[in-house]
Amino acid sequence: MGKLLRPDSYARHTLERYTGSSVKDFRSNILLCNFERYVKSFAEHTGNPIQSGYWDVVHDVERDVSIINHGVGSPTAGIVMHCLSFLDNINSVLMLGMCGGIKDDCEIGDYIVPTASIRDEGTSRHYLPQDVPAIPCVELTRISEQIVQKSTGKRPRSGIMLTTDYRMWEFDQEFIDYIFKHRIIAVDMEIATLFSVGYALGVPTGALMLVSDLPLRTGGIKSKDSAQDIFSTYTNDHLRMGVRICEEITHQNEKFPSTSFKPPCG
Repeated sequence: MGKLLRPDSYARHTLERYTGSSVKDFRSNILLCNFERYVKSFAEHTGNPIQSGYWDVVHDVERDVSIINHGVGSPTAGIVMHCLSFLDNINSVLMLGMCGGIKDDCEIGDYIVPTASIRDEGTSRHYLPQDVPAIPCVELTRISEQIVQKSTGKRPRSGIMLTTDYRMWEFDQEFIDYIFKHRIIAVDMEIATLFSVGYALGVPTGALMLVSDLPLRTGGIKSKDSAQDIFSTYTNDHLRMGVRICEEITHQNEKFPSTSFKPPCG
């Protein structure tokens, strides 16, 4: 009979299995993404190898940053955050995600630093009561806004997003009416989960989102061709912005306060 695993050792073992790397390799600042292209670009930029399991990961000691492609959707977002919460040296997690812009003045390529996200997905309820909002780490949000403004000359957009596990919502008028009623700035599939699990388990978490499509405008839904255009046009700048945020955290020697509700592992 195998040895019983404690929650902390089980989470660390899972992270190692899913990434093909040791927990000792993970840096204190983590970038999360949904796309292989981000990991490849980071590897090329830093000169570090890609390590692969179920997820791809690259660790950069010099910048104290690891990047993980954890795939798409709320369940995988919950898994990666839960596992990362048991790393001894974790300081920040920043999601470099893509989202569908909703507001009339949103344009493809805009950056959004979300202030909250509505929890229309099934994972976060396992970590927080449904009436608790999904909000990011305030300090990490502040640094993200500062770096975007320094790099682009203008402030990023901010506001309330909506995170859903309903993939084909663009064709559901009742759902669209809800979005307009609540003045949602953009829609994605992971942010509320990341914020909720990060808050519950004491991991300072933020997001720098890129508007990749405008799904409620005529011809605005992302297609196979338009997705490739987005990658080739915006991936490198989006990634560089995320790295700069992590470098600024290190430069400021920023240690974010913990909100941990984790029970002790006895």
